This record gives sequence, structure tokens and C-alpha cells, in this order.
Amino acid sequence: MWGDRPHAFGVIASVSRAMVLGAKRRSPGWAVFYRGEEKTMSNFCIIILAAGEGKRMKSSLPKVLHRVGSKPMVNHVVDAARLLGPKNIIVVISRKQPDVKKALAKDVRVVYQAKPQGTADAVKAALKEIPPSVKNVMVLYGDTPLVTEATLRALYDFHEAKNVSCTVLSTWLNNPSGYGRILRNETGQLIGIVEEKDATQAQKAIAEINTGMYCFNKEDLLEGLTHVKPSSQSGEFYLTDVLSWLFNKNKKIEACVADEPCEVLGVNSPRELAAATQVLRQRNLEKFVENGVVIADPLTTFIDESVTIGPGTKIAPFTVIEKDVVIGRHCSIGPFCHLRHGTVIEDKVSLGNFTEIKNSSLGEETMVRHMSYIGDTKVGKKVNIGAGMVVANFDGKKKNKTVIKDKAFLGCNAVLIAPLVVGKNAVVGAGSVVPREHHVPDGALVVGVPAKEIKKKKR
Repeated sequence: MWGDRPHAFGVIASVSRAMVLGAKRRSPGWAVFYRGEEKTMSNFCIIILAAGEGKRMKSSLPKVLHRVGSKPMVNHVVDAARLLGPKNIIVVISRKQPDVKKALAKDVRVVYQAKPQGTADAVKAALKEIPPSVKNVMVLYGDTPLVTEATLRALYDFHEAKNVSCTVLSTWLNNPSGYGRILRNETGQLIGIVEEKDATQAQKAIAEINTGMYCFNKEDLLEGLTHVKPSSQSGEFYLTDVLSWLFNKNKKIEACVADEPCEVLGVNSPRELAAATQVLRQRNLEKFVENGVVIADPLTTFIDESVTIGPGTKIAPFTVIEKDVVIGRHCSIGPFCHLRHGTVIEDKVSLGNFTEIKNSSLGEETMVRHMSYIGDTKVGKKVNIGAGMVVANFDGKKKNKTVIKDKAFLGCNAVLIAPLVVGKNAVVGAGSVVPREHHVPDGALVVGVPAKEIKKKKR
């Protein structure tokens, strides 16, 4: 009996902790990835199985649409697969879950599995989308959001180098309970996979498990699928039976080991989703640190993977930076700072306690140090924004724009009601409220509620 794809991800919490600490489990010498030169693979396609109901998520939302970071977990898998440059990417979904198709990019080919009848049945549903010119087919899963391009490319390179019918992606777990075990002979050659329920005590002690991800020779896969029979217990068709058939026909099968277990195990519950999010968050932070960003406390800092941050910038604790934010060099951000979508921060900007910026740009050397909200605003260079200043950008129907020009000074607790322009070198007095379209001229001083111009500043 061959172990089908693991149905649990109980180790992810411990794996997450290991990644936070920077720990890695190395592959044994006979199973390391073959890392060939970078290349796209036009004779290759990828099938991503995403039709599972995900009952253990206890949610009406399809499992693969639960977000890890800023995007659904299936899109993490698609994005990693796309980087390899395959002929095409085919995602198998259920007709009961039309929202999954809506979440996928237009370059992804979508096919439907009529009803959930196992992994082999799902792969069969995708066969019509495999081009005749394709030599190899990789099978992945839409609930493995942590898988990386490097791991997928290494799997393919290993498969090509060995020139085999199938390559199994395996990994090592400290607690392999519940998973199919990889069986090797004394030379390290794969000789089988055994489900835990069929394993001997010696086999249960094996820590190398089958992840359920494979790279197949297309012709061997197509022939093997014709020989898969429904399980006598569940009535489902399992992809592991293709491997069993290949072995019986003396076809060559190899296994290579993924260094990071968390990359290749599926998310099946809210607990595992939270743990996967933690791993992704830590991975993102490590990337920023390697590029010269100083993060004071990684455990309380949340930065989306799509964010760009220049070297020399310091991020203080309890800072949240959402997707597509751009931050320049040598900035100071936080603590307790929230930067939202569409924000662009130029070099040497200082943002302090309880500052929230949304869909706005801030010029070089601007300071927003305390308890301020800036939304839909273009802020110039060397602007000083006092504690508690608020841009009131929403009028109940739409978001309006504000422009604050270079070297303007906005006093504590001032309110700017958009749309509005505050001129260069202008001063808005503390506690003032500037009404919509009551633009402040260059060099002017305005005070009061509503704010009125007192005099021009001396230049």
C-alpha cells in the first residue's frame, strides 16, 4: 500500500518555531537536491490540485482561499510555480467553489473535478490541458502556501538529472506520525513508500515522509492513471497507486528531500493556517534584514512580502506594514506604526508612535512623529507634522486628495479636510481646522476653527 498525500500538518507549529530561530534540517548526502543552472522549462507543465473541501477549516470559505499574508494560499503556490516558466499551470477546482476561479490570474488554466474522488481523479481532470509537446508533469497542491520556487526548481532539476519515471518530493519530520514513510535500501535508493497503518515498527521509526508532490514523465503518468482502481474503503482514486503501478513495471522512481518541512506540508486547520502565516512572516523579515533593514523586534513586526524597504531603515516594534508599500533608505518607522496599501515613503523620513499612513506619499526628511493619520495625501519634503494631526479624507461618499507642499509646518491636533492644498512653507496653527477647498497659500499662517489666514510668513 502506498501512502497518499498527508492529511495533517500537525508539525507546522514546531517547524514555525524552528524557522524563527533560523534552524534548518539538512538532507542526507544521497538525497540532496540537484541544483542545475536557472532556466525556464517550456517542455514542462504544473498541475495544482485545489478542489478539496477543507472541512477542518470550519469555514464556508474554500480552504485554498484562506489568506496567508496578503493573498489566498493557492496564489502563493501559483506564484512560486510561475517563476519556473512552465508551458502552462493548470489548477483543478470544484464547481461548488466558483470563487476559487475568480481569485486566480488569467494566465492560469482552470479545470473542474466533477466530484471529490481522490488525487488521481483530480489529475485526470487536468489531462486535456496538458500540451502534446510536454515531457514532464509536476503535481502540487493549493494548500501548501510556503512552497518556494527554489524547492520546485530543485525537484525538477533532480528529476531531469536522474531521467526517471517519477520523482517523489520527500522531507524529514521529527514526528512523522500519520504520514507515508519513504523506504530506501542501504545505498539510498528508493524502494517503496508505506502507509503508517501498514508499516512495521522499524518502518514507523523512519523520519523521511512522502509529501505527495511529484514530478512525472508525462507518458508514464498517462499510462499509470489508466490502471488506478478505486479504493475498496473510500471509493476514491489515489495518485500513489500510479507509483505502485510504476514500481510493478520496474519503472525507475527516485525521491529527493526538501530541506524545509514547512514548505511542503499542507494547511488543513485554522491553527495550521496561523502557523503558516507566522512562518511566512518570519521568512519575509529575514529577507529584509539580509538587505540591510534593521528590525528591532521581529516577534512584534509585521511586514508583507510585497513591501520594498531601502537599506539603513530602522523598524521599531509593533509596526504593521501592509502590501505594496515602498519605503526608502535611512528612514525611522515606528513603534506602533501602521502603513497601509499605496503608501510611498522617501528617504530619511521619520514616522513615530501611533502614526497611520494610507495611500499617500511622503517626501524626503518629512517627520510625522506622534499619533497622526494621513490618507490620500501627497506630502512634500521636510514637512513637519505635529502630534495628533489628521487628514479628513472621506466625505461620506468618496476619498478626497490633499497636497502638503515642501517645508510646511502643521501644528498639534490640526485637522485638514480634503480636498485641500497646503502651500510651501505654510504654517497651520495647533488645533486649527482647515475646511475643504480653503487652500493655504505658500508662506501663509492660518489658525482657528475654521482656520483663517493671519499673515504671510517671512522668508
